[in-house]
Amino acid sequence: MRLASLTWCLLLVWCGFGCSRSFSSQDLGVQYEPPSGMDLRSVEAGPPALARFDGGLELRSVRGAAPALDAGPEAVLTAAGLKAPGKLLQDTEGTLPVGPVARYEFSQTGGARTLVYFVPRKDGFVLVTFSAPERDYGTLSARVERSLSTLRAW
Repeated sequence: MRLASLTWCLLLVWCGFGCSRSFSSQDLGVQYEPPSGMDLRSVEAGPPALARFDGGLELRSVRGAAPALDAGPEAVLTAAGLKAPGKLLQDTEGTLPVGPVARYEFSQTGGARTLVYFVPRKDGFVLVTFSAPERDYGTLSARVERSLSTLRAW
């Protein structure tokens, strides 16, 4: 009986460590737990450092002076070396556990949508982008937004 209890305990501990989706990167200067099903695909040292996940999710870490929080999506995307992915639908500011953020939402031709979170830091900024077809965007973007409570940046 004791051996069975010990076996179950070890199995639970192993699963707790082995099943974690947590992602941490010194290159990006972040720790993050993406939604289930959005597993890490690749990390590029950059610059800018980039982590790609399944399902259209990316984290980008840009070093240097960050645009002001209210600079707008064009200034933020340009500073990250990106172009606006379509027509701007929403531009809001808010706060997450990681700190103040700006949130942008775009509509692309062809029926896709893109969500962008801008997270300024002292020495740069983190950009979280998520793109999906319109039919899947609502539920998947909600999962991405909930997961942002786990984002930590240094």
